[in-house]
Amino acid sequence: MLLTQFKAICQIPHPSGHLDALRAYIINNVSACGLTAEVDRVGNIKVDVPASEGWAAKAEAQGRNAGEVTVLQAHYDMVPQANQELHHDFEHDPLKLRRVGDLLMATGTTLGADNGIGVAAMLAIANDDTLVHGPLELLFTVDEEVGMAGVRQMRGDWLKGTTLLNLDTEKEGELMVGCAGAVDITASYRYKLEEGMPDGDVPVLLSLKGLKGGHSGMDIHLGRGNACKLMARFLKHAVVNFEARLAWMNGGGVRNAIPREAEALITVPAEVVDELMDEVAYYAELFRYELRGADDGVVFTAIETSAPDTLLPEEVQDDILNSLEAVHDGVLRFSPDVPGVVETSSNLATVEMTRQGDAGICNVVIMARGLNEEMKRAIASRIQSTFILSGARVDFSAAYPGWELPLNSPLLRRMRQLYASLFGTEARINSVHCGLECGIIHDLYPQMQIISFGPTIHHPHSPEESVELNSIDRFWRLLCEAI
Repeated sequence: MLLTQFKAICQIPHPSGHLDALRAYIINNVSACGLTAEVDRVGNIKVDVPASEGWAAKAEAQGRNAGEVTVLQAHYDMVPQANQELHHDFEHDPLKLRRVGDLLMATGTTLGADNGIGVAAMLAIANDDTLVHGPLELLFTVDEEVGMAGVRQMRGDWLKGTTLLNLDTEKEGELMVGCAGAVDITASYRYKLEEGMPDGDVPVLLSLKGLKGGHSGMDIHLGRGNACKLMARFLKHAVVNFEARLAWMNGGGVRNAIPREAEALITVPAEVVDELMDEVAYYAELFRYELRGADDGVVFTAIETSAPDTLLPEEVQDDILNSLEAVHDGVLRFSPDVPGVVETSSNLATVEMTRQGDAGICNVVIMARGLNEEMKRAIASRIQSTFILSGARVDFSAAYPGWELPLNSPLLRRMRQLYASLFGTEARINSVHCGLECGIIHDLYPQMQIISFGPTIHHPHSPEESVELNSIDRFWRLLCEAI
């Protein structure tokens, strides 16, 4: 039932901000089960599921309050990332699923197992009249992948539940008891463009692709390449050594994904074009060597192209490139309390240069994360300083808190017992270096006990995203036992 629901979800386009079709599917699906869906002003959906027949006797035998409500929660938007050559339209095209061994993947795009598996599980529960469970609230939230926009605007009096099971964790066998908070940092430059290009210059288009990308929290410790950082590094080298002038640079896709691709258009004096091409080939090998074992599929190329209409002023070009080179990207510090867990990090997510009349605009977006609120503020301040020194305007947005479930929590103790009884092994206890809606929900409902778990999902937020089918089965068994 769960996989059937997930495959149906994959046929309905649902990138962040374009959720009407999937919202209608969820409402119609639960309505067919005799349940009523309530939708708030931003599109979050709540479905009350009454206790099943036989629950009162089971609760009494366990010494539990039969009326205690459990909330199941997942977000129903997905990150739209596709390989550049695919031209997939996420607002209209269904995903094309394929199985590779025990993995379920999409062809050339993100799969949306983050968090489509959680959504499918909740719908499967609504449709399964054989399960014995207490009263439930199914909470489907919108636009988690763009700053947790839906849960941020949720009412604080909407839920009755005292326990919440968040279904948005990506490693089966782990019980998540904490998550990082985050903040988006946007550095903006505005400048007057220069018309034309220097006499005797040749325009060259630089393209960097083939990187794995991935989730900017879950994968930030893996040492993968950041296309924006690599491109900025070469551009500065080209300016210093080949008198390059920059027309534009664009890289990255969404705020919470490690950039996989970047492009830039430069001009260089005709007499150094051949030398520049040799240098591009050298840097392509250099990048592959430096990223060996982590992200060595990088491809870096250059071709002569048509002339740009405008260029950045040299001083602006230098300021931007120096800031992109200097700004922190990657892990800043690992947790001193939980071995192997990233405490503080940042991801240079996107660089976008556009034109409005004779004005040029460059927007740089960075996402900073921290399990510790003070360390999150510290790295955000460091990033702010880097860009202010080069004359940028710096704005903060979409900040959200982290969350932590005490290790002596009755909910954690019960979930550990359930996992051990089902699978004969201990569940791992962990905190995750990414944002979960748990932090914001806990702010709204501070007395609510919250824990997070899910199936094993590899490379979320990238076209290599996959979910382990065997882990879906174990996730489903644990969820059914938990409710």
